[in-house]
This record gives sequence, C-alpha cells and structure tokens, in this order.
Amino acid sequence: MTDNGLVLTTEKDIAEVEVVCFEGCHDCTAKSLCIGNKQNKGRLSVKNPLQAHPGDKVKIQIPEDRYNQALILLFGGLLVAILLGLGGGYLLGLLFSLPLSLASSIGLGTGLVFGGSILTRVFKRKNKEQLYPVIIDIIKKGDCYGSA
Repeated sequence: MTDNGLVLTTEKDIAEVEVVCFEGCHDCTAKSLCIGNKQNKGRLSVKNPLQAHPGDKVKIQIPEDRYNQALILLFGGLLVAILLGLGGGYLLGLLFSLPLSLASSIGLGTGLVFGGSILTRVFKRKNKEQLYPVIIDIIKKGDCYGSA
C-alpha cells in the first residue's frame, strides 16, 4: 500500500511522517504502528533512504505483505514454542515421576522463554530491514531548501 504524507521530523535514517487517514486506514495492517490513528491524521515512523527533510511531501510504501508474514511468524512461532514446551514438560514428568501439571507448567514456561528469546532476536534484525514503511518518492520539496 502506498500513501502520501508530510515529513514532520527526521533523525538519522528515520523520519516521522504525518499521513491523512482515509477510509482504508481502518483496514490497514500497519494501523497498530500509526500514532494517533483515532484522529483523522496519523503519524508513522518510516525509513528515509531518500534523505527527505521536514516539510517535504513524500510518498511512502507500507509493506503489508511482509507485515502480515511477520505476524504469522510471531504467533505461529509462539504457538509452536508453547506446544513443544508442554510436550517436553509432559515427557519429563513421565520420566522423572513428577506431577504432570507441574512438569507441563515448567515445560510451558521454558518453551515460552526460549521461543520468545529466539523470536525477539529474529524480529530485532528483521524489523529495521523489512517491516518499516519506506519513503519511496519526494513529491514536493518543503521550505527548508530555500527558493531557487
């Protein structure tokens, strides 16, 4: 999905862009990333490879397909970690004659900790690379460039 916005601030390779919320905003997968989505304008932190400046009108692209894939990976990974932890705890309970509820609870906690730590590392790396919206075009330069 592409949208137009106005650059408010920039810091290194990230810009804060104000976008006007249209009807499609309610169905947008990046809605949770948008600050102020209850108003008619929202703010997104976006990658700024074109070095846009405050006041520039820009076109941004929101990687909805990658965002959806990331959500599936996150929830699917946590589900697999929970099931493996519960199964592992159950087997350990049988092997060491522990109460199955205690062994399954320990397995559940262990599965969540390991699964969560692995997913955290994956998403820290993947988040900046693939999940941020990106400025793909500067439509109109702002006043900070002066008059030519």
